[in-house]
Amino acid sequence: MSLLTISVPLPWREVLIDEATHTITGDVRIIEAFPIPQLQTERRVWIYLPGSYNKGDRSYPVLYMQDGQNVFNQATSWGTEWGVDETLEQMALEDPALEAIVVAIDNGGNERNNEYNFTINADYGFGGKGEGYWPTRR
Repeated sequence: MSLLTISVPLPWREVLIDEATHTITGDVRIIEAFPIPQLQTERRVWIYLPGSYNKGDRSYPVLYMQDGQNVFNQATSWGTEWGVDETLEQMALEDPALEAIVVAIDNGGNERNNEYNFTINADYGFGGKGEGYWPTRR
């Protein structure tokens, strides 16, 4: 039996050190190389923590999102950033009970359609790796 080694999530400013203009709002942490052994690969994982996360012992709902590079940051987005961090920050101002943690997993680039689909789409020629990406689906 092998154990996975997962690095500690770092504040995004310690991971994304390039010159790009970043649009991240709030406390977003990044695990640069999270192992996905079922697909024999690693992915960057983004973790948004609510403002009150380190202030007490409150529990938070967790939202898991795919295409993580699009969720929080225009500089890494494939188009337009989705603005999830800005939305959650505004919601927390309006009603702190709406705070949540978001875990966003980067897609696999050219492997995205293969990994997100369980069966091979004969018309488009992709798919078939979904069981490895979504291993708890039954």
